[in-house]
Amino acid sequence: MNGQKSLGEVLQSLPKQVLYIILIVFTSVPLFFPVKVPNQPLESSVDLYASLMAVKPGETVLFASDWTNSTRGESLGQFNSVMRILMRHNVNVVLYSTGDAQAPRVAQDAIAKLNEERIAAGQKEYKRWENFVSVGFFSNGEATINGMGTSVRSSFNGKKDFAPGRGLTDVYESPILKGREKVSDFPLLIVVTGSKTSNITVERLSGKVPIAFAVTGVMGPETGNFYQSQQIVGFASGLKGLYDLEGLMEDGVNNPDKSGNIAVKSSKYGPIPGFPGEKNDGQGKRYYPTLHFAVGLLILAVIIGNIGMFLSRAGGRK
Repeated sequence: MNGQKSLGEVLQSLPKQVLYIILIVFTSVPLFFPVKVPNQPLESSVDLYASLMAVKPGETVLFASDWTNSTRGESLGQFNSVMRILMRHNVNVVLYSTGDAQAPRVAQDAIAKLNEERIAAGQKEYKRWENFVSVGFFSNGEATINGMGTSVRSSFNGKKDFAPGRGLTDVYESPILKGREKVSDFPLLIVVTGSKTSNITVERLSGKVPIAFAVTGVMGPETGNFYQSQQIVGFASGLKGLYDLEGLMEDGVNNPDKSGNIAVKSSKYGPIPGFPGEKNDGQGKRYYPTLHFAVGLLILAVIIGNIGMFLSRAGGRK
């Protein structure tokens, strides 16, 4: 033997450092050089988009922001997409959280950045008090959501937010909450979450108000059960759901482009417009292709490893 490694041995003994460099290169390419992944939105994502667009301008929706930076990889993009749709559609929002004490601050920071984006594009600012209020965090989530099923006003009793020129003021003095006493007075309840608050919401409020979710990928299968049983009107799950939403914001549903082509077709709806030309992409456009590249590298590594093992065994039998 001359001491040289066989091809099979070489394939099975790549240094870890080399593998890490290959992984970094593979996952970095889509972040800096956008790659369009062919995509057909899931029916649940189409239903979520349609439900958001069906809310009449000037209406007010309940929005449970139950995520923090621990799930920002999926949840931040979902929150931004939902808020962009509501902002552009002139829908008002009542923010609350039962998932984490940090969640209200995280949501408000995200809205502030979206407002910077709107102002830079020459669009109207989405103003606190006039367009959205935050009623903060509720530590006893189950009791709060259960109470909302009886009376939203009682559940939000004593909650205050900043009113221009007045400081902290009872949220029910805001014009966007005028006349909204019960949960049924709201056309939609949206939950963006990385925790079990979605389950609690369905258990306590299903049938009392239309509910829509945006959840992390691992929560997708259980959330699908709520969707199939028609306890929720639609949902987006993980990076796939986020990528769906970003595409729907660009293409709409049953909405022909300038060439007459329809990117997303659905027998359930008439034409629903998108927002072409506006900033619709975000984390979905960056992270969804990256996920494909990473999975592709994993499959390639498994194939190469098995080829190396086969060649090594074949060489050993000679």
